[in-house]
Amino acid sequence: MMPLRAVEKPGFLHLMKKAVPMYQVPSRTYFATSEIPRMYQDVRASVEEQLKEAVCYSATTDLWTSSSGGGEPFISFTVHYISSDWQLKCHCLETHFFPEDHTSENISEMFENMLQEWKLPKEDLCGITTDNATNMKKAFSDFPCVWLTCFGHNLNLAVNKVLKIQRVESAVRACRHLIQGFSRSWKKKRDLKKKQADLELPEHALIHDVITRWGSTFEMISRFLEQQQAVCAVLANERSTWHLMPKDSDLAILENVSQLLQTFTLSSLSPVLEHIRSEILVEQAEDNALTRQMKQVMREDLEVRYTERLERLLQVSCFVDARFKGSFSKNLDDTVEACVEEAVTIATAVSPCQKQPQEEREENEVGEGSSSTTTATKRKGKGLSALLQQISSSRQNKATSENKNIHEKVMSEVKTYMSLPTIGTDADPLAWWKMHAEGMPFLAKVARKYLCIPATSGTLVKECSFCL
Repeated sequence: MMPLRAVEKPGFLHLMKKAVPMYQVPSRTYFATSEIPRMYQDVRASVEEQLKEAVCYSATTDLWTSSSGGGEPFISFTVHYISSDWQLKCHCLETHFFPEDHTSENISEMFENMLQEWKLPKEDLCGITTDNATNMKKAFSDFPCVWLTCFGHNLNLAVNKVLKIQRVESAVRACRHLIQGFSRSWKKKRDLKKKQADLELPEHALIHDVITRWGSTFEMISRFLEQQQAVCAVLANERSTWHLMPKDSDLAILENVSQLLQTFTLSSLSPVLEHIRSEILVEQAEDNALTRQMKQVMREDLEVRYTERLERLLQVSCFVDARFKGSFSKNLDDTVEACVEEAVTIATAVSPCQKQPQEEREENEVGEGSSSTTTATKRKGKGLSALLQQISSSRQNKATSENKNIHEKVMSEVKTYMSLPTIGTDADPLAWWKMHAEGMPFLAKVARKYLCIPATSGTLVKECSFCL
């Protein structure tokens, strides 16, 4: 993590001379022009070799700004795929300096350039996950694959709408103002530690939130509620700080907000959404008016962000996960039908007879249209037309028969799949498919395609990304 010039500093050179007298330290030019480029090429070659295992892949891309220096803009590009031995892999392939205007056209062009740079076929891209920004949505609207909105961003937007409810916003602002008062005063911090010891409370510091991240707001409120007695005791001892004392109504609101937000700590997307919609955000008899209002705001916001196409994707993804299968399907028959349709589509995508019947029908129509000049030509046209029609019909019947056979095989696999017991929620669904892929090859292809699509677009934060 040191700059290259560190190898030429007098102190470092003196240290190396004492530690390894016979060693000649290379210059920074050597590292910049030879060693680091060589290391990059070695890593790139290794990644390219691994990417050859990807039958299909998904991608995440983010625009972000560096936190140091002048706040330069960058765009990151990460691919996700399931290897031949059923391991979920991801590689952050590019992080480009992106000083151009962040228009949808520029983003789309940059993304396609990165695909070409890594020789990744666009037709094998099965999903793109980004945030909800308008430029992102427009940039990938013409891509043949599914564009998926980041679940973390959706949840963040829904929670932020709750935090903008007037009463909630006022209470959170009062809490934030109180904590700012403690963070700027060493005396208050000292007195807080004394009160924590007297009241036998954990000696935890108060937390200031980052306004753009609801998780930090939840942590701020939770820590304040934990230390409420000690904080209020410190404020009560000094008349000049009484204005920071929270009102009883604010405390009640903060408790409601904390109770609602603490439930959003789950893992897989479809079960999470089902849990949020049917459990967390359902109005209960004991809920007060504010809690009911907060739940309604979040419920309405989440509903509009998941379209019918995305819901279909979530249902199929959840179905081919051996932990859930049909447990979270709104309509199991529709989910099975969608999964079978996807399996047949994947299986027949490589069939050479897909375009042939249509091409031959066009030739047939041309032959019939050009055969009206003379009687002899007409008779000849009829003969050729009949032959082409016979060939076309034969191929079409063969393709239909093949599709029917594939459909029957997929349905048989679905019955076998449903007859097997589900695995534990802490088990690895990819490990399960590794064991059963040979016996259910068509469903396995659907699983390989859908289980590599990430639900969040956090390309640089491994712990925040999880599969559908």
